[in-house]
Parts: sequence; C-alpha cells; structure tokens
Amino acid sequence: MSKLTTAFALLGAVLAFVVPMTAVVWVMAVPQRLGLLIYPEQVAAFMLGASLAAVYGRDMAGKGPLVATIDAVLSLASLVLGIYVYLRFPVLSEGAFYHPTESSILGVVVSVLVLEGLRRVVGWTLVVITLAMFLYALFGDLVPGPLRGRGLPFGDVMMFVGTDSSATWGAALQIAAFVVVVFVLFGGLLLAIGGGEFFTQLAMRVAGSGPGNTAKIAIVASGLFGSISGSAVSNVMSTGVLTIPMMKRSGFRPEQAGAIEAVASTGGQLAPPVMGAAAFLMAEILQIPYREILLAALFPALIYYLSLYAQIDFIARREGFGAANWLERDTLAAVFTKGWPTLVAFLVLIGLIFFRNAEAEVAAIWALLVLVVIALAAWAFGRGGPQLSPREIVAAIARAGGQTCDILLITAAAGMIIGLLSTTGLGFQLSFFLIGFGGQNLFGLLLITAVVGIVLGLGLPTTGVYLLLASMAAPALVQLGIPPLAAHMFVFYYGMLSMITPPIALAAFAAASIAEAPQLKTGIQAFRFGWVAYLLPFLFIYKPGLLMAGPWWENLYVFASSLVALILVAGGMIGHGLTPLGLAQRLLFVLIGLLIIAPLRQFGPPLLEFGVSAGGIALLVLHGIAARGATARPSSQPQTDAPGATGR
Repeated sequence: MSKLTTAFALLGAVLAFVVPMTAVVWVMAVPQRLGLLIYPEQVAAFMLGASLAAVYGRDMAGKGPLVATIDAVLSLASLVLGIYVYLRFPVLSEGAFYHPTESSILGVVVSVLVLEGLRRVVGWTLVVITLAMFLYALFGDLVPGPLRGRGLPFGDVMMFVGTDSSATWGAALQIAAFVVVVFVLFGGLLLAIGGGEFFTQLAMRVAGSGPGNTAKIAIVASGLFGSISGSAVSNVMSTGVLTIPMMKRSGFRPEQAGAIEAVASTGGQLAPPVMGAAAFLMAEILQIPYREILLAALFPALIYYLSLYAQIDFIARREGFGAANWLERDTLAAVFTKGWPTLVAFLVLIGLIFFRNAEAEVAAIWALLVLVVIALAAWAFGRGGPQLSPREIVAAIARAGGQTCDILLITAAAGMIIGLLSTTGLGFQLSFFLIGFGGQNLFGLLLITAVVGIVLGLGLPTTGVYLLLASMAAPALVQLGIPPLAAHMFVFYYGMLSMITPPIALAAFAAASIAEAPQLKTGIQAFRFGWVAYLLPFLFIYKPGLLMAGPWWENLYVFASSLVALILVAGGMIGHGLTPLGLAQRLLFVLIGLLIIAPLRQFGPPLLEFGVSAGGIALLVLHGIAARGATARPSSQPQTDAPGATGR
C-alpha cells in the first residue's frame, strides 16, 4: 500500500468518526448553547463534504497511481467544498444573485462531486434520474404535451443547486444528517456491545422447538436485528451467516434458506423502533412526531412477520422438517443476563419517545450514551459483561460513520431532484396528471404507483425511491382524499419491496451468496415468501385501521381480520396448514381470505364484512380442531406406528 493510499485511508477513517459526532453535537444544540449562530444547512454541507471525501478516499487501495491520484484530488476537493459552503452559505443563500459567478461555479462543483460519488456508491440509476432532471430544467420548453415546461438558463440552474435551501442542502439532506446518522450510530454501538448475539439468543428462545424452528429463528432474529439496522442487505450479511447454514442443515433447500433470510431481513425496514432512513424522512415531510410513524408501522410489521412465520410452519409440516434439537440455546435468564444493556437501551429510547415526548434523534443520543456508560464501566472495573474500551468505542463510531456516507450522498441527490421538480413546476404537473387519472380509477393509480415504486427500486435504495415517490405520487394520492400517512406508507412499502423482487433483488442476492444458491432461484423464492408485503399497502388505503387511524376497537378488528385472512391465503397457496389441505379446502381458504381483506363495506352493509371475517375465524378454528384430532388418533392406536401399518 502506497503512502498516498495509507494517508487517505487514515483521512477517511477520521472523517467517518467526525461525521456522526458532528450530528451528535448539532442535535444536542451545543452551538446554540454557546451562543453561535449557525444555519443547519452549513452543518449538513460540512457533513456531506466529509462524507464525499471519505467515499473517494476509501477505495484507493489496489488502483494505479493515476487513478489513485484522481481519487485523492476528488477527496480533497470534497472536503474543501464542505468547509467552503459552511463558511460562505450565510452570504450566498441571501445574496446569490449578487455573486452569480461564484454561485454558479459552486453549483457545478457540487453536482459533479455528488453525482460521481453517487455513481460509486449505488450505481448509475439515480445518477441518470438526476441528470434527466437537470436536462428538463434546461430544456423543458422542448418537451411536447402536458409535461411541457420552461427552459432555465444554465447559470440559474447551477446557482439554485449550489445555494438554495430547497435543493441540495434542503430537508432531505438535513434529516439524513441529523436524524438518520444518529440512529445508525445508535445501532452500531448496540451491535458492538453485543446486541446481535442478544437478538439471536432471544430468537432461539422465542422460536421454540416446533417444526422448522431454524427458519423461525431466522425470522425473529432478523426482525429484531433489522429493527435497529434499517438496512436489508446489511441485515442479511450480519444474521444470515448464522441462520442460513442452520436452515440448510435442518432440511431447507439452499434457495429457500436464502429467500427466508432475505424476506425476514427486508422486513426490518418496517419494524419499529428504528425502521429505516425513509421512516425519519416521512416524519419530517409529514411534519408529525416520529412516534406516530412507529405506531402506524406496528400492526403492518406484526402481520408481515406473523404471516411469514405461519408460512414457514406450514411448509415445514408439509415437507416433514422436524425441530432442530441440536441447537445450543441459553436459558431465558442467561439471555437477559448477558443482553440486559441492549434491553435497557431500547427502554430508554422508547420511554423518551412515547412518555417524555422527546424528539427521536434526542432519545437515540441518550440511549447511546447509556450504552457507552455501561460499556466503559464494565471495561474500567474489569467485570464481565459487555465491555468496550475507549479505542473500541471510537472504532464502532467510525464504522457507523462509514455506513452513513452513502445515505448522505443519496439524500443530497434526492434534494437536487426535489428542488428541480419544484422550481420547474414538473412536480405539480405530474401530480395534476395523476389526479386526473386517479379521479376516474383510484385502484389503477395505486397499481401504477406500486409498479413505479418497484421499478425504481430495482436500481435505487429504499430511501431514494421513497423521496422520489413522496414528491411525485404521494401528493396526488392525498389530493384524492387518501390520508397523508396512508399515502406515504403506501409508497414507502413499495420502495422497499425491490429488495426481494426479481430480477434485481439485492437482499435475496446477498442471501444467495451465503446460501451458495442460484441468485435467480433465490429471488423467485423470496418473491413467493414475501407476497404478503405486496398486499399490505393496499390495506393501508382501504382499511386505514391497520395504521391505527380509527377507534381502538376498529384498529384491533382490522389487525385481527387481516392476519386471519393472510394466514388463510398462505395455507391455501402452500396446500398445507396444520394438516394437508385438499383442492377444495385450498380454494376455500384462498377465497375466504381474499374476501376478508377486500373492501366489502364499499359494496354492502358492514354486517357483510363482519360475517365473512367471522366465517374465516370459524374456518381456522375448525381446521385446528380437525388437526388436533388427526394428531391425537395415532397416539391412541400405537400399533399404526409399526412399519407398513400406515399403508405407506
């Protein structure tokens, strides 16, 4: 490794530490307490510049001298950019037209550095979309039809991108810098102190010893782990190395094991209390407390995981997979004895958000401070448990900072797109067009939005997809009378589903590499296991009680009936519940399940919907009674256990 590469690797590590610590300082209002007048755009710009510098400097190893030199120049230019905007933003934001040349050059530099960094981080898709928006801003007057715009001078466009608070340095970047970064830091420290092992051991106890319990462990562990990581791929790579081999050993095919892990890990973006970056963006865009997002996401996340759990149980019974009794599991007391710091941190986080009405990012900082105190105390006094030395804490902070660099680049580009949509009027024109279409066919508009979300997600992370759809499609849904939270949850879910949708199912492909399974087969299996998530967003629209948007009894009814429906559909599709299902039973299960989740109140009296739901519950109860009788009969006639007695 050359001296240049070593120097920039060190610089990248230092900046990766500085970025999250800057967020902590800002969220705790340290500058304000010192009497300093600093704009949030200044701090966000510095954090973006530092992140860009880290991105350009971290991949220099193994490159030739010329390419490494170019990366070094880009890294230094990015750091200078962050410092420059920090110093000059107060002047340029208020008087950009008095400094047109400086403002335009700044816009060009920002655009080039962000887009090239973005290309290295997530590929070409978001870069192409951003460039298309730039072209529309410059040549919108040449676009035919209802989307015709007005062409803006090149200098004005660059000035807007480089200095305006509604573009690069706007809300998207600020939310990522001051909220998402803090939660990524919290998750990083939680894992460093042993949170991952705690989740895995707890999952082993919760999953029990029933059929297919290794896959059930994967579901529970990935759900718990994903609730703090908020990233499907990183979740797969963290928990999958343990759960996928366990599933394969217990009888699941490699592609099945990989798919189960991918679907379970993807659901972590939906599971409170952390969810993913898009959830924090949603709270800020809707201007509602983050706890309302958590409450709205609770029932859908439970249905997602319980339905997946039921599918695994049915498949395990169908295929004859027994319990993996060879697993070494700690007692429940031992699990909590070792993992109590993780539990304490969660209680602090939830308690401050729900009972002290603290902002989510402030609550996260207090929770991570609790973790740091516990780890340092254990290290200082040398008593077992979760020990972390000061060096290890610094390393954990730097690792978390490295993970946030990608998010800051994505949200900076999304800020450019959102700003250009606004200043060119294209966002209004798109919403007007969609409203006209949806006024005639709301379901058709929802279907188009879902497809667009999945297609965009084939090349973009969930955060980028959500921001684009929140700017273009969600306003049209709201204008048609859909509650804002339901509209945004709809696009949020469909932005996430690309992780398990072939042909580019990133979470499934990551799991396939661990399972040593064909990528396409694993993606198809993930699509089949995750079918529940494709239906849930439509329930947000037609049954808002699922998002706790009604009286408590209505919310509980919608949750229970939806869960019953999806279990019935799962059993019918798999062909097995607690016992095998014949063709007529399968069709009945699927039909009743689909009728329960259908918006029957729009076609008849409420009694019709309640009656169908009661019928679905009765069907499950009768199936359970029949299954219990079927398992009891062989035990009362032991002679049937003899070889050949069963007629096989």
